[in-house]
Amino acid sequence: MASSEFVGLDIGTSTFKGIQVKGKTLTAYYQAAAPGVSLLSENPNDLKQISDSLRKFFDDAKFRTRNVVTSVPESQVFTRVINLPQMGEAEIASSVKNEAPQYVPMPLEQAVLDYEILGPSETQSGSVDVLLVAVPKALTQKYLQLLQGAGLTPLSLETETIALSRSVVGDSSQPVMVASIGATTTDISIFSGGALRFTRSIATGGKSLERALAQTFNLEMGQAAEYIRTYGLEGKLEGKVMGAIKPVFDIIVEELKRSQAFFTSRSRRPISRLVLVGGTANLPGVLVYLAQALGVEVARGNPWETAISIPGNFPREYLEEFASSFAVAAGLALKEI
Repeated sequence: MASSEFVGLDIGTSTFKGIQVKGKTLTAYYQAAAPGVSLLSENPNDLKQISDSLRKFFDDAKFRTRNVVTSVPESQVFTRVINLPQMGEAEIASSVKNEAPQYVPMPLEQAVLDYEILGPSETQSGSVDVLLVAVPKALTQKYLQLLQGAGLTPLSLETETIALSRSVVGDSSQPVMVASIGATTTDISIFSGGALRFTRSIATGGKSLERALAQTFNLEMGQAAEYIRTYGLEGKLEGKVMGAIKPVFDIIVEELKRSQAFFTSRSRRPISRLVLVGGTANLPGVLVYLAQALGVEVARGNPWETAISIPGNFPREYLEEFASSFAVAAGLALKEI
C-alpha cells in the first residue's frame, strides 16, 4: 500500500480541490466549482449530483489515479484533547475506551472512534495529552457511497485539521492558531509542540458574509460575493461593504479571541501567530484586520512555502494566488498511506 498513488481530495461546499504529490513535490492539481449541494443532505438526488460532479472533476483533471484520501467536515466530527495520567500505551488504550462515553456526544456504537497520543500535556503537569476523534458511522458510510458512486477508491478519511497540520503549520516550537474559514463554517485549531492541542468549529463562514451584504443592499448572492472579493474589509467604496460584513466577521473574530484566551490561560504560553486558510483568507484587508484584533502576526497558509515544492513548469503565480484554498487538499496529499 505504501507505493499507492492517490489524490488528496478536498470536497468543499463551493469548490472541489485535488492535489497529487510525489514525495513532497507537486505532480498534479485541479480545482473546479462544486454543485453547491450540502454533503450533509439526506436527499439521494443531491448526493447523486455531488457524485456526478466528482466524476466529471476527475475526468477533467486527468489525475493518474482515482485513489483518494479525503476529509470529513470538521463541524460533523467530534474532536477533543483529553488529559490522562502518564501511563503505558496499553493502559492509555483502555482508559480512552473507558473515558470516551463522557466526552463523545453520541452512543459509541454509532461512532467510529480513534485516538492519538500527543505526548506530555502542555496544560497539566504530570499528565499526557490524547487526541480523541469520533466520527458518526452514518457519515463515513455516506462518504464511502458518495466516493464510490463517483468511481473513486477511498483509501482514508480524516479531519481537515489533521490535514492542515501537515500543509501549513510547519515545525514551529511556538503555539500556532489556524483558522479555516470555509463557505459555511470556520474551524479553529491550535498546534503546539508539533501536535494539535485545541479545536472547535462554528457555523459562520464566507456565505454568512455574502448574505449580510446581499440583505443590506438588496443584491443577488453572486453580486455580493464579487463585491466582497473586491473590497473585503478595506474602507474603500465609502466603507459600505466593510460596514455590512463587519458584524458577521466579528463573530469569527470573537471566537478566535476566546480560543486564544482559553489556550493561553491553560498553557501559560501565548499564541505566536495565526495562519488563515480557505477562500476567505484572500479577502482584502483581512490580515491587517485580524492582526489588530488579536495582537499577533497573521499570515495566509501557503503549502508551497511550508510543505510542497512547485516544479518550474507549473504556473506558480496561479498556485500562489490560490495557495490557502489548496491547503486542505495539500495536507491530504501528504498523508502517509
